[in-house]
Amino acid sequence: MSFNKKKFEAQLPDFFPDLLGELTGFGFIPTLVGGVVRDFMISGSLGHDWDIELTHETLSFNKDLWKNLGKNLTRFGKTTFLSYDVIRVETKDHQLEFSPPRREKFEEHLAGEGHRNFTVDFDFKMPFSEAVKRRDFTLNSMGIRFKHKNEIEFLDPLEGLRHIGEGVLYPAGEDFIKDPVRFLRAIRFARKFKLTFDPQLLKLLHSMKVDNFSAVYLWTEMQKSLDPIGYYQDLLKWQNHHPELKLPVGAELLPHIEDFKKVLLDPTRHETWMIALEWIGISCLSWQQYFSLSSDTCRRLGRWAQESRAFEKILPENFHGDFEVVKALPDFELLFDWYFTTKQLMQKNPNLPLLRMIDEYLPSWIHLYRFEAVKDVKHIDPPLRAMYQVWNLCQRL
Repeated sequence: MSFNKKKFEAQLPDFFPDLLGELTGFGFIPTLVGGVVRDFMISGSLGHDWDIELTHETLSFNKDLWKNLGKNLTRFGKTTFLSYDVIRVETKDHQLEFSPPRREKFEEHLAGEGHRNFTVDFDFKMPFSEAVKRRDFTLNSMGIRFKHKNEIEFLDPLEGLRHIGEGVLYPAGEDFIKDPVRFLRAIRFARKFKLTFDPQLLKLLHSMKVDNFSAVYLWTEMQKSLDPIGYYQDLLKWQNHHPELKLPVGAELLPHIEDFKKVLLDPTRHETWMIALEWIGISCLSWQQYFSLSSDTCRRLGRWAQESRAFEKILPENFHGDFEVVKALPDFELLFDWYFTTKQLMQKNPNLPLLRMIDEYLPSWIHLYRFEAVKDVKHIDPPLRAMYQVWNLCQRL
């Protein structure tokens, strides 16, 4: 593997020459860092989410200079000042985040703060070989530096590119263990890029404290893995080494994982996780509580999944016949509730794949939701009209 300069330059956006001119006009030397460099080296495609580190050969970090830079960058897009003096610029197609090199000092008194358990010291003059030591893995410690328009340099002081070629995930620095979120990221990168753990990294992962990251970080890493179910399986297996690892659903999921995969039609939505859990007989309450989701939504989705499973054994012909007879059947109350619960859930959230699940797992019932319910039921007493509509639909199945 090697850096293909021509391929890289061909993918630079049209606005980049002007942006580079703006940055060098302040005396800054920009270096593209992090995930966008990693992904380019792996796939050959330059993404649109950029992290740019700005160094200066003569100046120390200066707040006024930094603010003036941010003001000037507004001509390229919406500009926002974030924490740790990051400047974010959003163009039509790109999100750019500019930051000065920094040293991170982990503080014992901030140990309970998870990903914010450190203070920072900015240094425009910091060499790249030192700046990358605060990063998590060597594959995220490569850089592409623009000294000026025609001089582009690939930087790889920790040999991240070689490690990618070897298929091994290495930690970047000695402070790796102090950030608990890196445990989640290690599992994500190993799965996403099919990497094995360096023995030293594996030792660090076994010794880390992993009881202090937020539900938001867990969900984010699950989605970034591009295989949320597989990623979650990996975490469940890691609970053997880290029983303190708090997850919304525990090892009781593993014996049912194949059935769970089949019914989890959209792993990017909490609602479908809760439905799938209830479908395989595991309460979704712990998922709802872990991620602080609506208890009412959890209750509705749980009830819908439980009722849906009942209709695997109940067929439409059970409700054929005279209305007065059918409406007195115990299962008809269940059908009535299931039908309108489905309608209500779909009305409030039309992107939920409820009909897909019915079509795939309850094919005898899918047409119940595709027929048009009768509208002229004036001859039926008002309390029975909705039940009559459901009965009428069943006669057509």
